[in-house]
Amino acid sequence: MKAAFLRTIRRPTSLIWVFCHILTLILGFAVLSEASKKLFGSGLAEGIGGSLDATGAAGIVLFLYVVSNDDLREKMNALSKAGLDAIFPHRSVLIKGEYNTRLSSARQIDLMGFGLSAFLQDYSGQFVRWSHLSVVRILLIDPDFPTARHSVALLRDREEGHTEGQTKTEVLQFEKVVGELSDLKRENFQVRRMRALPSVNMFRIDDEIFWGPYLMHQQSRNTPTLLVNRSGFLFSALQAHFEALWKMASPAAEEL
Repeated sequence: MKAAFLRTIRRPTSLIWVFCHILTLILGFAVLSEASKKLFGSGLAEGIGGSLDATGAAGIVLFLYVVSNDDLREKMNALSKAGLDAIFPHRSVLIKGEYNTRLSSARQIDLMGFGLSAFLQDYSGQFVRWSHLSVVRILLIDPDFPTARHSVALLRDREEGHTEGQTKTEVLQFEKVVGELSDLKRENFQVRRMRALPSVNMFRIDDEIFWGPYLMHQQSRNTPTLLVNRSGFLFSALQAHFEALWKMASPAAEEL
């Protein structure tokens, strides 16, 4: 707000406006002085002086109101350009209702995370239906990347306070469940292993993306999540990120 205020007050029209209304205030105080009351009479001096002070004060208040609106307008424009629709304090099951509303009619689903155990638990029963109605692409962390002994998955286990090897177990379980779905339309439902350092959790449903950071010593489900739409630059940047990772990814275990 300070930056917006400085930009606004430096404009020539703003300077003239503020100067004139400060001058009006000063003039009003001068007319209310004892000397003016003796010269013009108490009633006339108080009437004129009071009117001048009221005009000056109202003009300054109006200026501050306009400045605050300019700041709000700039913030709204920034949010609009980014395509940011909402910010949630959590993700996963804690905002499941937000997912369900969109998944009921989804045609494109892209999902990226580590083991995605909560997602598997909540939605594995819908995988077959999705595969016949949507294009689904899921990126899991390669549990042996860059090496089995010093993997990113093991590092994340330590960061989240998990038992060592939990993330790898979740990845293998996810792949196993998908591999055993006999009615799955596999050309529409693909799971790959991400061979890169994950920077964000990302869940695209058609023209919207839920995404958020991974934070130290916090469970993924307890970290903030932002919702963006296709109209802003964040959607394009995140989708390009996913596409790049998808091209670099290796097949899931059941496809090897």
